[in-house]
Amino acid sequence: MAEPAQSLPITYQLALREHVARPSRSTLRLASALGTAARDGGLGISGLIGLHHQALAEGAAADGHPLVAARFAPALDAFLMEALLPFGVAECGPGGMRETRLRAQVDCKEALALRNAELEGEIAEHRRVEASMQASKDHYFQLYQKARAMEASLRELSAQVLSAQEEERKRISRELHDEIGQALTAINVTIAMLKRQVACDPAFQRNVADAEQLLERTMETVHAFARELRPAMLDHLGLQSALRAHILAFTRQTGIRTELVSHPLVARLDERRGEVLFRVAQEALNNVFKHAGATAARIEFTSTGGSLNMEVGDNGCAFNVGERLGAKRNGCLGLLGMQERVRLVNGSFSIDSAAGSGTRVRVAVPILPQPKARNGGDALLAALTPHPDAYSNLYEEDICSVG
Repeated sequence: MAEPAQSLPITYQLALREHVARPSRSTLRLASALGTAARDGGLGISGLIGLHHQALAEGAAADGHPLVAARFAPALDAFLMEALLPFGVAECGPGGMRETRLRAQVDCKEALALRNAELEGEIAEHRRVEASMQASKDHYFQLYQKARAMEASLRELSAQVLSAQEEERKRISRELHDEIGQALTAINVTIAMLKRQVACDPAFQRNVADAEQLLERTMETVHAFARELRPAMLDHLGLQSALRAHILAFTRQTGIRTELVSHPLVARLDERRGEVLFRVAQEALNNVFKHAGATAARIEFTSTGGSLNMEVGDNGCAFNVGERLGAKRNGCLGLLGMQERVRLVNGSFSIDSAAGSGTRVRVAVPILPQPKARNGGDALLAALTPHPDAYSNLYEEDICSVG
Protein backbone atom coordinates (compact mmCIF):
# COMPACT_ATOMS: atom_id res chain seq x y z
CA MET A 1 0.00 0.00 0.00
CA ALA A 2 1.57 3.29 -1.04
CA GLU A 3 -0.10 6.02 1.05
CA PRO A 4 0.83 9.67 0.27
CA ALA A 5 2.47 11.39 3.23
CA GLN A 6 -0.01 14.29 3.32
CA SER A 7 -3.06 12.02 3.51
CA LEU A 8 -1.56 9.50 5.94
CA PRO A 9 -2.80 11.24 9.16
CA ILE A 10 -6.41 11.34 7.92
CA THR A 11 -6.29 7.75 6.69
CA TYR A 12 -4.73 6.61 9.94
CA GLN A 13 -7.43 8.39 11.99
CA LEU A 14 -10.26 6.90 9.94
CA ALA A 15 -8.75 3.40 10.11
CA LEU A 16 -8.31 3.76 13.88
CA ARG A 17 -11.93 4.81 14.31
CA GLU A 18 -13.06 1.88 12.19
CA HIS A 19 -11.02 -0.58 14.28
CA VAL A 20 -12.34 0.86 17.58
CA ALA A 21 -15.90 0.62 16.32
CA ARG A 22 -15.57 -2.90 14.79
CA PRO A 23 -12.27 -4.67 15.67
CA SER A 24 -11.37 -7.35 13.11
CA ARG A 25 -8.45 -8.91 11.29
CA SER A 26 -9.11 -6.73 8.28
CA THR A 27 -8.71 -3.52 10.29
CA LEU A 28 -5.52 -4.89 11.84
CA ARG A 29 -4.18 -5.72 8.39
CA LEU A 30 -5.01 -2.13 7.42
CA ALA A 31 -3.00 -0.94 10.46
CA SER A 32 -0.03 -3.02 9.32
CA ALA A 33 -0.33 -1.58 5.83
CA LEU A 34 -0.37 1.96 7.24
CA GLY A 35 2.74 1.14 9.26
CA THR A 36 4.46 -0.09 6.12
CA ALA A 37 3.47 3.12 4.31
CA ALA A 38 4.83 5.20 7.18
CA ARG A 39 8.08 3.23 7.18
CA ASP A 40 8.47 3.55 3.43
CA GLY A 41 7.77 7.26 3.66
CA GLY A 42 10.67 7.65 6.10
CA LEU A 43 8.41 8.40 9.07
CA GLY A 44 10.13 6.12 11.59
CA ILE A 45 8.80 4.60 14.82
CA SER A 46 8.67 7.93 16.71
CA GLY A 47 6.86 9.51 13.79
CA LEU A 48 4.30 6.71 13.69
CA ILE A 49 3.73 6.97 17.45
CA GLY A 50 3.27 10.73 17.03
CA LEU A 51 0.76 10.03 14.25
CA HIS A 52 -1.08 7.67 16.59
CA HIS A 53 -1.16 10.34 19.35
CA GLN A 54 -2.46 12.91 16.89
CA ALA A 55 -5.28 10.55 15.92
CA LEU A 56 -6.07 10.12 19.62
CA ALA A 57 -6.18 13.89 20.17
CA GLU A 58 -8.32 14.74 17.13
CA GLY A 59 -10.37 11.62 16.65
CA ALA A 60 -13.51 10.36 18.31
CA ALA A 61 -15.31 7.04 18.40
CA ALA A 62 -18.43 6.45 16.35
CA ASP A 63 -20.62 7.11 19.42
CA GLY A 64 -18.98 10.52 19.95
CA HIS A 65 -16.83 9.55 22.96
CA PRO A 66 -13.10 10.44 22.92
CA LEU A 67 -10.79 7.69 21.71
CA VAL A 68 -8.83 7.91 24.94
CA ALA A 69 -11.65 6.37 26.98
CA ALA A 70 -10.52 3.37 29.02
CA ARG A 71 -12.87 0.96 27.27
CA PHE A 72 -11.08 1.60 23.97
CA ALA A 73 -7.56 0.94 25.36
CA PRO A 74 -7.25 -2.73 24.22
CA ALA A 75 -8.32 -1.94 20.67
CA LEU A 76 -6.01 1.10 20.54
CA ASP A 77 -3.03 -0.95 21.76
CA ALA A 78 -3.71 -3.73 19.25
CA PHE A 79 -3.96 -1.27 16.37
CA LEU A 80 -0.69 0.45 17.33
CA MET A 81 1.14 -2.87 17.69
CA GLU A 82 0.03 -3.97 14.24
CA ALA A 83 1.13 -0.60 12.80
CA LEU A 84 4.55 -1.06 14.42
CA LEU A 85 5.06 -4.59 13.11
CA PRO A 86 6.76 -3.45 9.88
CA PHE A 87 9.24 -1.42 11.92
CA GLY A 88 9.96 -4.33 14.21
CA VAL A 89 10.68 -6.68 11.31
CA ALA A 90 12.90 -4.20 9.47
CA GLU A 91 14.75 -2.52 12.33
CA CYS A 92 14.66 -4.74 15.35
CA GLY A 93 14.42 -8.23 13.96
CA PRO A 94 12.44 -10.97 15.62
CA GLY A 95 14.30 -10.58 18.91
CA GLY A 96 13.48 -6.87 19.26
CA MET A 97 9.74 -7.23 18.87
CA ARG A 98 9.08 -7.52 22.61
CA GLU A 99 11.07 -4.39 23.42
CA THR A 100 9.32 -2.46 20.66
CA ARG A 101 5.90 -3.47 21.95
CA LEU A 102 6.80 -2.47 25.53
CA ARG A 103 8.11 0.89 24.42
CA ALA A 104 5.01 1.53 22.34
CA GLN A 105 2.77 0.63 25.28
CA VAL A 106 4.66 3.01 27.58
CA ASP A 107 4.41 5.80 25.04
CA CYS A 108 0.72 5.13 24.56
CA LYS A 109 0.04 5.19 28.30
CA GLU A 110 1.96 8.43 28.65
CA ALA A 111 -0.06 9.96 25.83
CA LEU A 112 -3.29 8.77 27.44
CA ALA A 113 -2.25 10.20 30.80
CA LEU A 114 -1.35 13.52 29.20
CA ARG A 115 -4.66 13.66 27.35
CA ASN A 116 -6.56 12.79 30.54
CA ALA A 117 -4.79 15.61 32.36
CA GLU A 118 -5.76 18.03 29.58
CA LEU A 119 -9.38 16.87 29.72
CA GLU A 120 -9.48 17.28 33.50
CA GLY A 121 -8.12 20.81 33.12
CA GLU A 122 -10.77 21.62 30.51
CA ILE A 123 -13.49 20.20 32.76
CA ALA A 124 -12.26 22.31 35.69
CA GLU A 125 -12.22 25.40 33.49
CA HIS A 126 -15.74 24.68 32.25
CA ARG A 127 -16.96 24.30 35.81
CA ARG A 128 -15.31 27.57 36.80
CA VAL A 129 -16.91 29.37 33.88
CA GLU A 130 -20.29 27.81 34.71
CA ALA A 131 -20.00 28.93 38.34
CA SER A 132 -19.07 32.43 37.20
CA MET A 133 -22.03 32.55 34.82
CA GLN A 134 -24.38 31.38 37.58
CA ALA A 135 -23.04 34.06 39.91
CA SER A 136 -23.54 36.68 37.18
CA LYS A 137 -27.04 35.40 36.57
CA ASP A 138 -27.90 35.69 40.27
CA HIS A 139 -26.40 39.18 40.39
CA TYR A 140 -28.37 40.41 37.38
CA PHE A 141 -31.54 38.83 38.73
CA GLN A 142 -31.08 40.77 41.96
CA LEU A 143 -30.52 43.95 39.95
CA TYR A 144 -33.67 43.17 37.96
CA GLN A 145 -35.67 42.72 41.16
CA LYS A 146 -34.35 46.01 42.52
CA ALA A 147 -35.19 47.75 39.23
CA ARG A 148 -38.73 46.34 39.36
CA ALA A 149 -39.16 47.52 42.95
CA MET A 150 -37.77 50.94 42.02
CA GLU A 151 -40.12 51.15 39.02
CA ALA A 152 -43.10 50.29 41.23
CA SER A 153 -42.04 52.97 43.72
CA LEU A 154 -41.69 55.53 40.93
CA ARG A 155 -45.10 54.67 39.55
CA GLU A 156 -46.64 54.99 43.01
CA LEU A 157 -44.91 58.32 43.46
CA SER A 158 -46.15 59.42 40.03
CA ALA A 159 -49.70 58.51 41.01
CA GLN A 160 -49.41 60.49 44.23
CA VAL A 161 -47.94 63.49 42.41
CA LEU A 162 -50.70 63.51 39.79
CA SER A 163 -53.37 63.12 42.46
CA ALA A 164 -51.88 65.91 44.57
CA GLN A 165 -51.57 68.11 41.49
CA GLU A 166 -55.24 67.60 40.63
CA GLU A 167 -56.35 68.29 44.20
CA GLU A 168 -54.24 71.45 44.28
CA ARG A 169 -55.75 72.58 40.99
CA LYS A 170 -59.20 71.95 42.38
CA ARG A 171 -58.44 73.94 45.55
CA ILE A 172 -56.91 76.92 43.69
CA SER A 173 -59.73 76.95 41.15
CA ARG A 174 -62.31 76.93 43.91
CA GLU A 175 -60.58 79.77 45.75
CA LEU A 176 -60.28 81.81 42.57
CA HIS A 177 -63.89 81.22 41.67
CA ASP A 178 -65.40 81.64 45.12
CA GLU A 179 -63.26 83.96 47.23
CA ILE A 180 -61.55 86.17 44.67
CA GLY A 181 -64.59 86.09 42.38
CA GLN A 182 -66.89 87.15 45.20
CA ALA A 183 -64.52 89.93 46.22
CA LEU A 184 -64.36 91.25 42.67
CA THR A 185 -68.15 91.09 42.44
CA ALA A 186 -68.47 93.08 45.64
CA ILE A 187 -66.07 95.70 44.27
CA ASN A 188 -68.12 95.88 41.09
CA VAL A 189 -71.30 96.50 43.09
CA THR A 190 -69.56 99.22 45.08
CA ILE A 191 -68.36 100.90 41.91
CA ALA A 192 -71.91 100.81 40.49
CA MET A 193 -73.24 102.49 43.67
CA LEU A 194 -70.57 105.18 43.47
CA LYS A 195 -71.47 105.74 39.84
CA ARG A 196 -75.09 106.46 40.78
CA GLN A 197 -74.17 108.71 43.70
CA VAL A 198 -72.01 111.13 41.70
CA ALA A 199 -74.03 111.42 38.56
CA CYS A 200 -73.31 115.17 38.40
CA ASP A 201 -69.56 114.78 37.88
CA PRO A 202 -68.79 113.59 34.26
CA ALA A 203 -65.06 113.18 34.89
CA PHE A 204 -65.64 111.03 37.92
CA GLN A 205 -68.19 108.97 35.97
CA ARG A 206 -65.62 108.32 33.23
CA ASN A 207 -63.09 107.19 35.80
CA VAL A 208 -65.65 104.92 37.39
CA ALA A 209 -66.61 103.48 33.99
CA ASP A 210 -62.96 102.76 33.19
CA ALA A 211 -62.52 101.07 36.56
CA GLU A 212 -65.68 99.09 35.95
CA GLN A 213 -64.42 97.82 32.59
CA LEU A 214 -61.04 96.93 34.07
CA LEU A 215 -62.76 95.05 36.86
CA GLU A 216 -64.93 93.12 34.41
CA ARG A 217 -61.88 92.08 32.40
CA THR A 218 -60.13 91.04 35.61
CA MET A 219 -63.14 88.98 36.66
CA GLU A 220 -63.22 87.23 33.30
CA THR A 221 -59.49 86.52 33.51
CA VAL A 222 -59.86 85.04 36.99
CA HIS A 223 -62.81 82.88 35.95
CA ALA A 224 -61.03 81.72 32.80
CA PHE A 225 -57.96 80.84 34.85
CA ALA A 226 -60.11 78.96 37.33
CA ARG A 227 -61.80 77.00 34.53
CA GLU A 228 -58.42 76.18 33.00
CA LEU A 229 -57.10 74.85 36.30
CA ARG A 230 -60.16 72.78 37.11
CA PRO A 231 -63.55 73.22 35.41
CA ALA A 232 -66.28 73.36 38.05
CA MET A 233 -68.55 71.71 35.48
CA LEU A 234 -66.38 68.54 35.64
CA ASP A 235 -67.18 68.15 39.34
CA HIS A 236 -70.85 69.12 39.21
CA LEU A 237 -72.17 68.07 35.78
CA GLY A 238 -69.73 65.37 34.65
CA LEU A 239 -67.36 64.70 31.79
CA GLN A 240 -69.73 65.22 28.87
CA SER A 241 -70.77 68.72 29.92
CA ALA A 242 -67.19 69.68 30.79
CA LEU A 243 -65.98 68.54 27.37
CA ARG A 244 -68.75 70.41 25.57
CA ALA A 245 -67.88 73.62 27.38
CA HIS A 246 -64.17 73.12 26.73
CA ILE A 247 -64.79 72.45 23.02
CA LEU A 248 -66.90 75.60 22.69
CA ALA A 249 -64.16 77.71 24.26
CA PHE A 250 -61.45 75.93 22.25
CA THR A 251 -63.25 76.51 18.95
CA ARG A 252 -63.87 80.17 19.75
CA GLN A 253 -60.24 80.80 20.72
CA THR A 254 -58.47 78.83 17.97
CA GLY A 255 -60.92 78.69 15.07
CA ILE A 256 -60.46 74.90 14.83
CA ARG A 257 -63.85 73.30 14.27
CA THR A 258 -64.23 70.54 16.89
CA GLU A 259 -66.95 67.91 17.10
CA LEU A 260 -67.99 65.79 20.10
CA VAL A 261 -69.67 62.40 19.62
CA SER A 262 -70.77 61.14 23.03
CA HIS A 263 -71.89 57.73 24.29
CA PRO A 264 -74.38 56.66 27.02
CA LEU A 265 -71.61 54.98 29.03
CA VAL A 266 -69.96 58.35 29.61
CA ALA A 267 -72.57 58.95 32.31
CA ARG A 268 -71.35 55.84 34.19
CA LEU A 269 -67.78 57.06 34.58
CA ASP A 270 -66.58 57.59 38.12
CA GLU A 271 -64.90 60.86 39.06
CA ARG A 272 -61.33 59.60 38.66
CA ARG A 273 -61.78 58.12 35.17
CA GLY A 274 -63.77 61.11 34.01
CA GLU A 275 -61.00 63.37 35.23
CA VAL A 276 -58.38 61.32 33.33
CA LEU A 277 -60.34 61.37 30.05
CA PHE A 278 -60.93 65.12 30.36
CA ARG A 279 -57.23 65.82 30.92
CA VAL A 280 -56.25 63.59 27.99
CA ALA A 281 -58.75 65.30 25.69
CA GLN A 282 -57.61 68.72 26.93
CA GLU A 283 -53.93 67.96 26.28
CA ALA A 284 -54.69 66.34 22.90
CA LEU A 285 -56.59 69.43 21.72
CA ASN A 286 -53.78 71.62 23.03
CA ASN A 287 -51.32 69.62 20.87
CA VAL A 288 -53.66 69.94 17.87
CA PHE A 289 -53.56 73.73 18.22
CA LYS A 290 -49.79 73.97 18.86
CA HIS A 291 -48.32 71.37 16.51
CA ALA A 292 -50.81 69.82 14.08
CA GLY A 293 -51.78 72.82 11.97
CA ALA A 294 -55.25 71.26 11.70
CA THR A 295 -58.53 72.87 10.69
CA ALA A 296 -60.83 70.31 12.31
CA ALA A 297 -60.78 67.91 15.26
CA ARG A 298 -63.14 65.26 16.60
CA ILE A 299 -63.65 63.61 19.99
CA GLU A 300 -65.61 60.37 19.73
CA PHE A 301 -66.66 57.89 22.43
CA THR A 302 -67.40 54.23 21.71
CA SER A 303 -67.60 51.07 23.80
CA THR A 304 -66.20 47.56 23.45
CA GLY A 305 -67.04 44.97 26.07
CA GLY A 306 -66.53 46.50 29.49
CA SER A 307 -64.45 49.43 28.27
CA LEU A 308 -65.23 52.97 27.20
CA ASN A 309 -63.06 54.18 24.32
CA MET A 310 -62.22 57.78 23.53
CA GLU A 311 -60.52 58.86 20.29
CA VAL A 312 -59.25 62.39 19.66
CA GLY A 313 -58.44 62.88 15.97
CA ASP A 314 -57.46 65.74 13.72
CA ASN A 315 -56.74 66.41 10.03
CA GLY A 316 -53.35 68.01 10.64
CA CYS A 317 -49.78 66.98 9.86
CA ALA A 318 -48.28 63.73 11.12
CA PHE A 319 -45.25 63.10 13.34
CA ASN A 320 -43.04 60.18 14.39
CA VAL A 321 -44.72 58.79 17.50
CA GLY A 322 -41.78 56.66 18.62
CA GLU A 323 -39.29 59.51 18.40
CA ARG A 324 -41.63 61.92 20.17
CA LEU A 325 -42.33 59.54 23.06
CA GLY A 326 -38.67 58.52 23.33
CA ALA A 327 -37.20 62.02 23.13
CA LYS A 328 -35.90 63.58 26.34
CA ARG A 329 -37.42 66.98 25.85
CA ASN A 330 -39.90 69.04 27.81
CA GLY A 331 -42.19 69.14 24.80
CA CYS A 332 -42.95 65.45 25.24
CA LEU A 333 -44.15 65.71 28.83
CA GLY A 334 -47.70 66.20 27.57
CA LEU A 335 -47.72 62.83 25.79
CA LEU A 336 -45.99 61.08 28.68
CA GLY A 337 -48.37 62.69 31.14
CA MET A 338 -51.37 61.42 29.17
CA GLN A 339 -49.87 57.95 29.05
CA GLU A 340 -49.18 57.92 32.79
CA ARG A 341 -52.64 59.20 33.72
CA VAL A 342 -54.32 56.46 31.67
CA ARG A 343 -52.09 53.79 33.19
CA LEU A 344 -53.12 54.84 36.70
CA VAL A 345 -56.76 53.87 35.98
CA ASN A 346 -55.75 50.54 34.36
CA GLY A 347 -56.50 51.83 30.88
CA SER A 348 -54.71 51.55 27.54
CA PHE A 349 -53.20 54.41 25.57
CA SER A 350 -51.99 54.60 21.96
CA ILE A 351 -51.20 57.19 19.31
CA ASP A 352 -51.38 56.71 15.55
CA SER A 353 -50.06 59.37 13.20
CA ALA A 354 -49.76 59.05 9.41
CA ALA A 355 -49.31 61.50 6.59
CA GLY A 356 -52.64 62.36 5.02
CA SER A 357 -54.62 60.87 7.93
CA GLY A 358 -53.66 63.18 10.77
CA THR A 359 -53.19 61.97 14.33
CA ARG A 360 -55.39 59.72 16.47
CA VAL A 361 -55.05 59.58 20.25
CA ARG A 362 -56.90 56.52 21.57
CA VAL A 363 -57.75 55.73 25.18
CA ALA A 364 -59.71 52.81 26.61
CA VAL A 365 -60.70 52.69 30.29
CA PRO A 366 -62.66 49.96 32.10
CA ILE A 367 -66.20 50.83 33.16
CA LEU A 368 -67.19 49.98 36.72
CA PRO A 369 -70.28 47.76 36.97
CA GLN A 370 -73.46 49.72 37.61
CA PRO A 371 -74.89 49.00 41.08
CA LYS A 372 -78.24 47.24 41.11
CA ALA A 373 -81.28 49.01 42.51
CA ARG A 374 -82.08 47.78 46.00
CA ASN A 375 -85.81 48.04 45.56
CA GLY A 376 -88.45 49.33 43.24
CA GLY A 377 -88.46 52.75 44.90
CA ASP A 378 -84.77 53.28 44.12
CA ALA A 379 -85.30 52.29 40.48
CA LEU A 380 -88.26 54.66 40.18
CA LEU A 381 -86.30 57.48 41.79
CA ALA A 382 -83.40 56.91 39.38
CA ALA A 383 -85.77 56.93 36.41
CA LEU A 384 -87.44 60.18 37.52
CA THR A 385 -84.19 61.99 38.38
CA PRO A 386 -83.00 64.00 35.37
CA HIS A 387 -79.42 63.42 34.28
CA PRO A 388 -77.03 66.35 34.88
CA ASP A 389 -76.48 66.65 31.12
CA ALA A 390 -80.08 67.79 30.85
CA TYR A 391 -78.90 71.16 32.19
CA SER A 392 -75.56 71.15 30.41
CA ASN A 393 -76.57 73.40 27.54
CA LEU A 394 -77.81 76.16 29.86
CA TYR A 395 -74.69 75.94 32.00
CA GLU A 396 -72.39 75.86 28.98
CA GLU A 397 -73.99 78.95 27.48
CA ASP A 398 -73.64 80.75 30.78
CA ILE A 399 -69.97 79.80 31.18
CA CYS A 400 -68.81 80.17 27.55
CA SER A 401 -70.72 83.22 26.43
CA VAL A 402 -68.22 85.64 27.98
CA GLY A 403 -65.54 86.94 25.57
